[in-house]
Amino acid sequence: MPGYADPAAVIVTRFRDLAALLTRNATVLEASGLPDEVVAVRSMVYRDVAAQLALLVETELDLAAGNPLVVPLHTEIVETLMVRRFDRLAGQLTANARVLVKGTSDAVMHRRARIYRDVASQVRMLAQHEADAATNRRIQAERPVPRALTAVPSQVARQAATRTPRVRAVFVDKLVTEIAKRRRQGWSVARLTLWLRTSLRDPQTDHVHPCARKDFVRYVLDLLAGATVPATAGRAAA
Repeated sequence: MPGYADPAAVIVTRFRDLAALLTRNATVLEASGLPDEVVAVRSMVYRDVAAQLALLVETELDLAAGNPLVVPLHTEIVETLMVRRFDRLAGQLTANARVLVKGTSDAVMHRRARIYRDVASQVRMLAQHEADAATNRRIQAERPVPRALTAVPSQVARQAATRTPRVRAVFVDKLVTEIAKRRRQGWSVARLTLWLRTSLRDPQTDHVHPCARKDFVRYVLDLLAGATVPATAGRAAA
């Protein structure tokens, strides 16, 4: 995948988004009117994980700021780092759950542990989502573009412009687009030529514009159809 990215910026953004989501969920729970035994533990865990994410954000920023050799990395590397950070966070939350229930049968501790494991599971899902999205982007970037999609009017216009060296390429580009549109509507070569002769005739000299000549119209239509046509064949005179 082409392009570069700052790993700290990407990771910090993801962590901040997740922290904001957890804090928002805790706030919604606390205002929901549900029983305290349902709300209190889950809200506590959500806010605790959000606080852990805030610390991780500070760590990422400190690492980036403290290393003068940090350089932007390829996007693929940043995506890999992002997945690893999410996996590491999920592992830390699972470890928290184990510590909470170690040597105790307290119901509240076990409820907290279940919520930590639940959040860890969601974080692993985020990691998998990041990995899948990165894979899909690489597949799209590496997939060859069909020839039919590459033969767009702008490409045709560059070839057509070689037949009219005195006409600006930007004008030819717009003209080819209009020719292509009318051709799809069923216009014949004769009708296209007549339209161009009427539209492009110089009112002062009455000369026919080089792009309004029949051989130029045929050349453009051949290019649009995908035919290989020598650029010098029947070159239109200015």
